[in-house]
Amino acid sequence: MSDFIGLSDADNYDNIEESNGNEYVIDDSLPLIEKIKKYVKSELVLHRLYVIREFSDLIRIQFEQANEILITFIEEAVTDNEPVIRQALVEQIPSISECYIQYGGEEGYQKVLKNLLPIVAQLTTDRNPQVRMSAVESLQDMAGIIKHEDIEVHLIPFIKSLVNDSTDEEHRVQAANLCHNLSPILGEELTKSIILPFIVKLSNDLSFRVRKSIALNLGGICQTIGVKDTTELLLPIFVQLSKDEMWAVRKGCAEVLIFISQNISPIERYSKLIPVFEEFVGDDSSRWVNNTAFQNLGPFIATFEGSQVTPKLLNLYTNMINPSTIRFPDSDLVTHCAFNFPAVLYTVGSSRWPELKETYLTLVKDTNWKVRRTLSHSIHEIAKILGPAETKASLVQCFNLFLQDLDEVRVGVVRHFSGFLASLEPAQRESYILIIHSFVNDPSKWRFRKLISKQIGEMCDLFNLKTNLTQLTPILITLLNDSVAKVRSYAASSVGHLILKILNSEVNYSGNSNTDVNSNNNSNNGTAEAELTLEEINQLKDSTIESIQCLGTDISFSNRQVFTKICGYLVDQLDPIYFEQTFLPTLLKLVHDPVPNVRLVTAEILCKIHSNQYFKNNQDVASAIQVLQSDHDNDVLYFSNLNNNNNNNNNNNDNNSDNNNDNNNNNNNNSVNSSDVLNNKSNNENNNNNENIGNENINNENIDNNSFNNSTKVTTTE
Repeated sequence: MSDFIGLSDADNYDNIEESNGNEYVIDDSLPLIEKIKKYVKSELVLHRLYVIREFSDLIRIQFEQANEILITFIEEAVTDNEPVIRQALVEQIPSISECYIQYGGEEGYQKVLKNLLPIVAQLTTDRNPQVRMSAVESLQDMAGIIKHEDIEVHLIPFIKSLVNDSTDEEHRVQAANLCHNLSPILGEELTKSIILPFIVKLSNDLSFRVRKSIALNLGGICQTIGVKDTTELLLPIFVQLSKDEMWAVRKGCAEVLIFISQNISPIERYSKLIPVFEEFVGDDSSRWVNNTAFQNLGPFIATFEGSQVTPKLLNLYTNMINPSTIRFPDSDLVTHCAFNFPAVLYTVGSSRWPELKETYLTLVKDTNWKVRRTLSHSIHEIAKILGPAETKASLVQCFNLFLQDLDEVRVGVVRHFSGFLASLEPAQRESYILIIHSFVNDPSKWRFRKLISKQIGEMCDLFNLKTNLTQLTPILITLLNDSVAKVRSYAASSVGHLILKILNSEVNYSGNSNTDVNSNNNSNNGTAEAELTLEEINQLKDSTIESIQCLGTDISFSNRQVFTKICGYLVDQLDPIYFEQTFLPTLLKLVHDPVPNVRLVTAEILCKIHSNQYFKNNQDVASAIQVLQSDHDNDVLYFSNLNNNNNNNNNNNDNNSDNNNDNNNNNNNNSVNSSDVLNNKSNNENNNNNENIGNENINNENIDNNSFNNSTKVTTTE
């Protein structure tokens, strides 16, 4: 086989230097069927590969002309000397088969059964492993498109021949793989009656590679036949293979232990699988079996009822961080222990926290930052399981350590800040307000600000009205004015939470409220800060609403843009009468904004508002949309006509239901949103939005939006 895919073995590299390269070019001016005829037998592998990948297009576009000749092409290509050709061919056959069935009726279906299915089956035993792997996947796809009764007639006999082939162990390995892949398609009854006898025979095969393949594939089969039959029929096979003399077979059992455990009865799980696992980690002579079992210990424990997890099993889990207690120490085991900790604790319950606490505290201080990062991303789940009292006693210090850790670790607790605060006693939440302030006011960490802006709405629900008005409102306003568009956008979605908190407080004349103004729920906030008077509360409420309204008239076009996005959220969150009185007048004025990017978003939001049942007949909204429909900017025109476009498409769908391709194109066009257009208008969207928190050197971090000239069309820099 040639090392260079474009050349056959007969090609001479000396000729390449003398050639001008024209012999490698494919003539795309030819009709598709003629192009395939010309190049399907080319001496160049690249030519053959190119046209074989167009087989499915040919049969779909020119079925009448190609359905006979394509079978010939396929039968010739299946014997190609190049594995890459055979692999490309077998990957195409399922889609080709679908076309024969769709366009060829019964005649096409018979060609699939008699011509294409045998070719795929033949390639499952190809001498090249990549071809075999692709063929097994394609055969699974083929089984899904042929009739159930034909599977028994045309496919099962082939698998049976592989199972009984004593001349080539590779054939029996592929039989085991096919049993696994086809069992979900065959269903419970056929799997039990046909596949299970194959499994029993192959599990006793003389070749350890066959037994290993069976061990690795038991998981998929047990998911098909259910708990009762897995317990009675497959569990004995699994236990037998777990004691196999070859470590590779035992390792295969260790890999599927979780799937077996999930699909057997609780009694057998406890009585049969725990001894198997203890054998893997205690007496097995292979480090690969030992380490694989330990890596799966957390998920294995998670398959039990909490009361079934024995102290010994839990002790094995906690000892994963202690190399001196493990026969074959592996640093990766510590990472697996940390990753699975929430699942283990959730399974055994908070009552067994004392058995796990020391391990957790040790993991928190592990020198490997990847271990600490895993814990930082899950500490809020641990807190939810333990409850406020134990969270205060055991986790607060860990949370505080993560806040001071590397950015790669810190991102976990920042991402789930509100989730952790929700598990604290109300009085203790107040102490973290200053930390939230520090993240929001750090100009070098815009991704942290983005994470906080996504949660600020949830945080509003965790604090009393006083804290919302005096602490969280300034934070939210700061985020709404952020220099990075993503931060502003997420903050805009949180405004409704704050306004609802204000509106639901309903302070009465005596200074009381149905949502306690000066304390968190039933707990004193523990501060010496003076309580606010009724007058002060009302002033802060009015000031908060006014600061949001002022965004709509701000000198910065980006703030006016944010205001329109806020309105897009508020129309779904607030009482429509309150929205109409408080925010709609300012929004309507933005139809005359000098900046097209503002009018663009305004058009999109007004169309959304107009589709709301309450505003459907609102003349002010309708008039504003009419103004935008006469705008000189094409993007503004598009978004101001969204409702008309959607209505036209609905009519087209009703009247032309057969026109699927046209309708799909229309639907795709109408799925565009203003963010896409703004991004197209932008020249500086350089942040890749991955979560590499340590890399903050991006162009859009320190943008001063106020410096833009608002009197001309601008290009956004977010």
